[in-house]
Amino acid sequence: KQNIFFALNSALLQDDQLAKIDVMIKYMEKNPTSKVTVTGYADKETGNSNINMTLSEKRAKNVVEALKAKGIAADRIITSYKGDTVQPFRVPEENRVSVCIAE
Repeated sequence: KQNIFFALNSALLQDDQLAKIDVMIKYMEKNPTSKVTVTGYADKETGNSNINMTLSEKRAKNVVEALKAKGIAADRIITSYKGDTVQPFRVPEENRVSVCIAE
């Protein structure tokens, strides 16, 4: 599992988070039947539910695009986004994108 963090109100992948994506790519290259679930989130303490749903979608899609750009096939990636409806972390700033091995 990798948690990819974004700046507040941003879907731009930060350079310091790219290494986490590279770890997932290396795992998937070594395990060619593996799939990942990429789930986007947003902090419920900022924005509103419409903005946060869109933001979480953009975040998830940007992570997916980074995976695909490195050769991971789209059929190995399951994408979802929750907006601010789910807050998996106690610290609001950590509610960004989770990438989990699905299979």
